[in-house]
Amino acid sequence: MKKVLLLTDFSKNATNAISYAMQFFASKTCTFYIMYVHKVGGYVSDDLLMSPKNSIHDSITEKPKTKLKALIEALKTDNKTKDYQFEYVIDYDVFTDAINQAVTKYAIDFVVMGSNGASNVKEVIFGSNTINVIKKVNCKTLVIPNNFSFLPVNEFLVSLNADDVIDTDLLENIIDFIEGFKLKLHVLRITSESEQPNLALKDKERLALLDSKYHLIEHVPVDYAVSSYLQTNTIDITAFIKKDKSFLNRLFNDSPSKELTSRMKLPLLVLHCH
Repeated sequence: MKKVLLLTDFSKNATNAISYAMQFFASKTCTFYIMYVHKVGGYVSDDLLMSPKNSIHDSITEKPKTKLKALIEALKTDNKTKDYQFEYVIDYDVFTDAINQAVTKYAIDFVVMGSNGASNVKEVIFGSNTINVIKKVNCKTLVIPNNFSFLPVNEFLVSLNADDVIDTDLLENIIDFIEGFKLKLHVLRITSESEQPNLALKDKERLALLDSKYHLIEHVPVDYAVSSYLQTNTIDITAFIKKDKSFLNRLFNDSPSKELTSRMKLPLLVLHCH
């Protein structure tokens, strides 16, 4: 059974990500935990002061609980033929702290969220909550672009920069994903002139038992290489390796906005490797 944490702020983007998850995991037996995290500061002090002490918690959770229950009933109705169970989770804590607690408590396999939240600023590709989840939540995270409609997932692209090594941990993550969802693996290795010349040879040794398409690209910026590959190959979902700070530097600092926008036309799976 897969345990999936679906994050929602009740926005259109969050609802779309949940809809994607319903179809992406359709072949699996799943328990979905639909989670809403609210800052206590979002409630004015007068509201809390007017409530008896023993009902402060109820005052904070009443509205989101009603919305979550309605959402779950709708999902049950729409997914009657699937082997799904639903639970709701409400927390009022630091956003990523609440998620990390849920990931541990419920032994979550995947976190699913939209690339942007309720604010939905067009110029912002990743909302602040999404960035914080990628940075601070140590769990496979599936980020769904705004307004992305589900398409059958067959082709999976993993791009590797110089500091991404296909070690046992990463290889197990890749194998688990492609075998679990019956995907064709594409591996794109981007290197520069100063990097280890036998990197590709080591990659191929680790990938020898997998049915994969391997491509080595030299002396090309990573985001340009990925964007070009996506234009010339049919890819349904991309993956990036979150390891130390290199991933974040590439994704949020070094990436030209044009290439990043192109990349985020597809769902993004963030793999956390130690």
